[in-house]
Order: sequence, then structure tokens, then C-alpha cells
Amino acid sequence: MASASEDIPIYNRRSGRMEIEQVYGRKWMDLFYGTPWGRAATSRLLCRPIWSKIYGRMQQHSCSRSKIAPFVDQYGIDQSEVRVPRDGFASFNDFFIRQHKDGARPIDADATAMISPADARLSVFSIEADTRLTIKDASMTVPELMGGARLVDLFDGGVCLVYRLAPCDYHRFGYVEDGVQGPVHVIEGPLHSVNPLALRHKPDVHCTNYRHWCLVECARWGTTVQVEVGAMMVGSVVQHQPAGGRCRRGQEKGYFQFGGSTVIVLVGPDRLRVDADILEKSSRGVETLVRYGERVGRWTGTI
Repeated sequence: MASASEDIPIYNRRSGRMEIEQVYGRKWMDLFYGTPWGRAATSRLLCRPIWSKIYGRMQQHSCSRSKIAPFVDQYGIDQSEVRVPRDGFASFNDFFIRQHKDGARPIDADATAMISPADARLSVFSIEADTRLTIKDASMTVPELMGGARLVDLFDGGVCLVYRLAPCDYHRFGYVEDGVQGPVHVIEGPLHSVNPLALRHKPDVHCTNYRHWCLVECARWGTTVQVEVGAMMVGSVVQHQPAGGRCRRGQEKGYFQFGGSTVIVLVGPDRLRVDADILEKSSRGVETLVRYGERVGRWTGTI
């Protein structure tokens, strides 16, 4: 069987070096996405939400605690940043949705900076005049991403920021700016992997997977959209304000339970200038490692 999980190059802007991502469950990626029968089984059976819910429940059992230490060692997770309960984590999922200690993810102090809503691998794309987004090998429209909602004119010429969270990442996500969040819209769908391999075989993952989206009205950025895309083995997406409400820059918006996931942010035209290193890497199809609260661009100074 050929290896399906090809090396995934990522740019670590903190070290200034290129790295190769460690793919969680690589042998299973090879099995279920690397062969025709595996892809058929995944498409017909394994991507159904029920299996992800069952697997998520397994990660909530106390027996799953034994997976924590090997996971920490394999991915070099900095335990000094983690807020550990007095009695330890009750399950692997408890560890997966771990919280950070105060100050572990400082929010960029420059109020004109666009911050990352998550620890993730970031790619940025232009929203072209025909409203099609080209994400890896996928081509989709804003309405497709948002389940048919017609907000095309707001985002023509704007920017789409795609934050891919690997299973080893901190899986809590936040707001990029102060504002008012609208109600969260839930779009049902399958749960395919968001790994780049899955996108090669199923390029419409972002607009067909189970996902949440909402509008956030910001004084500086105008109307923005934030989308949280579920992925294979994600037990659920938890929103702190499902009905909407006021929000603050850097405030936690919610979290993903077990599995890899994606956060997508849409910003209108003439507002955001993405940092040059991220733009350059995105133009070459390379994702950039970013952290929750880190600057990824600046306001252009116009509304």
C-alpha cells in the first residue's frame, strides 16, 4: 500500500524555518485515504457524524487517560502552558479541550492588528470578483460555504483566512475583534478529515462538512464571517454564545472536541493587509504556523 499521507511542509514563523508536520494517525490516513476502497469506505460510512460521536464518547472515558502522556511526548506539547485540574484530566478529551494558563497566549497589543483566533496552520486567499474561493484544490463560493446565505457583495475583493487545527493543537478558538456576534447557524453534513490529503481527494470539504457560521459586526473590520468546520472524529463544536451577543477581541468563542478542525474568517475589501511572510508562503501553497492572539495582518485604515 502506497503512503497516502505525503509530507506536509509548514512554515514556523517563530523560528523562521520550514518544518514537516507530524500527521496524527498517519497509518489510518494511509489506509482510509490512500486506497480506492479506503476512500469508498470513508465516503460511505466513516464520514457519517455518528461514528465521530461514538469515537468522541470513547475519548471521554476514563480509560482514555493512558493516551495523554504518549501524545504529549510525541507532539512536544508544552505542559507548562496548560491549566491542569487538581486531580488531573479525567479523560483524553478533557486533555484535548484543555485550557491555557493566563498569559500563555497573549493578545497582540496593537489594536490595529488582525489576530489569529486559534493555534493553527494558516493559509490566506483572495475572494475574487466572481466570489469563488480557491482553497488548496477546492473552488467554492461564499454562499456554498455558508449554506446558501447571500452575502456576496460584502466580500468581493476581500480576504479569506483558513486556520487548520491539527489534533495536537490547542482546540479553543476566539474572536478576532470587538463587536457584536449574530446567532450561530448550524449546517449539517458529513465529517471528512481536513488534512491536506483529504482536500486532494475531496476538495469540497469546507463547504460540505458539518459546520457553524455567524456574522460578527466589528467597528474596525466591518461585517465579518466566522465559520467553524467540524472534521472526522470531532465529537462536537461547542459555542459559548449560540444566540449571539457582544464579543471582545481575543475572547474565547468556543471549542472543538476531539479531532482536527478548521476556523475560517472572511473579511471585506480594503480593510486587511495580511503580513508579508504569510502571503508569500500562501502563494506557494505553504501553511504558516500561528498562535491564538498572534498578529497575522493589519487594518488598512479605511472603512
